[in-house]
Amino acid sequence: MKHLSKYVFLVDNTQPEISVENNIKFNGQADFVKNIFKYYPKYSGMKVAKNRVVKLTNWNGVDKFIVNYNCYWHQDWYTSIHKINPKILDAIRSGIGKIVFGNQLEGQPLESKDDNHNFLEPMYKELERLKIPPQNVIYITANCVADRFHDKYCEKNNIKDRMNIIGIMTEALEVKADLAVRSLSDYTFEEHFEILKQNKNNVRHWIKAHRNDRHYKTIPMHHLWSVGLQDTMYTHIRKYARGDIGYPDTERHPADYQTKKWLQKLLFSRPSFEKTLPYKIDFTCDWQMDNFNSDRDFSKGIYQMALFNMYPSSWPFWEDTAFLRHGVSWHFWEYQPLLIYGNLNSLQYLRERGYETFPELFDESYDTEQNRSKRLRMVCEEMERISRIPIDKCFDMYYSVKDKLIHNRKVLESDMELKRFMEWFDEAIR
Repeated sequence: MKHLSKYVFLVDNTQPEISVENNIKFNGQADFVKNIFKYYPKYSGMKVAKNRVVKLTNWNGVDKFIVNYNCYWHQDWYTSIHKINPKILDAIRSGIGKIVFGNQLEGQPLESKDDNHNFLEPMYKELERLKIPPQNVIYITANCVADRFHDKYCEKNNIKDRMNIIGIMTEALEVKADLAVRSLSDYTFEEHFEILKQNKNNVRHWIKAHRNDRHYKTIPMHHLWSVGLQDTMYTHIRKYARGDIGYPDTERHPADYQTKKWLQKLLFSRPSFEKTLPYKIDFTCDWQMDNFNSDRDFSKGIYQMALFNMYPSSWPFWEDTAFLRHGVSWHFWEYQPLLIYGNLNSLQYLRERGYETFPELFDESYDTEQNRSKRLRMVCEEMERISRIPIDKCFDMYYSVKDKLIHNRKVLESDMELKRFMEWFDEAIR
């Protein structure tokens, strides 16, 4: 870290809390970047210079600084930049400071027909209007391929003075910290497999965890239930879909006849399926039953309850993004092969990041299927195929890919995501 020691971390203690109604879309108490350099390296044995933390009201006006804001989750937060304290904006203009916008919990595409998400063109226009040099702006997003799409945009539009945009896999970056607070296990593969064998009578084919409040997150279990295979998956479903979010749109995105018929059949049987709710994984589900943030805080024992992970990402309908959070990194750490209902080419992006996927177990052709509804059907049908295989045979299948499972754990143990971020960030503040 050649450049970090030149800066202090500035906390904007004058910034009001996020208030969308008043077009205030930042939280000035953000500490994501500060914590990365303060806490995460110690879990990984890295040495990083300690930086002073200074409140804006105590800043001397001379020290170079990094100031970090948490963004409102919609990507139209750029409309509030002008409301940031003028003292900070003037320092950013003059090059004294670097301003970081942290959207590390969301993974929207950088370009979109949806004004809530469309970002690059209006952001560059707003920076020009405010006379803020883009090179002094840093944007962190959980769209883990954002940097490549930003590069393409800048090349296409001949943009020389560029923002610094990085896409991260947030939980992969933090995985050692999660291990330190005992959210994850430290078993070797053989120890993990021995626990599975000892618990064989209770082990199921699948586990689907980490929030079930949208149609496409509930449909996998609904599909298994519709074919009498609900006992092959552990999941936690408190309601079918919060606010009716996320039913595949076959009007604007026409699907084939077979997919439409499949979705209509599920829609017709939904009332009957809902009578079987709630589904629970372990005792922690009782604590979360009425909580919007349910499906996030389980005991780490859930990873020894199933062989395979079914992961529907948070927003699989988005294009030109890869939004891969809890259900990927944590389950890779815990030696689980996965099926993903995610953004187009999610498996490809994982392989590019050094992880192994499992074509010897699963038909992964769904990953390149552009129609989002058909892609969901393909994933559910593959899940059903595996669920029909006797559990003894599935244990053999699982063990056959142990080298890949160990490899994925080692990728996470190597802190690849953390090192990548730290090197990139140091370059961004040079």
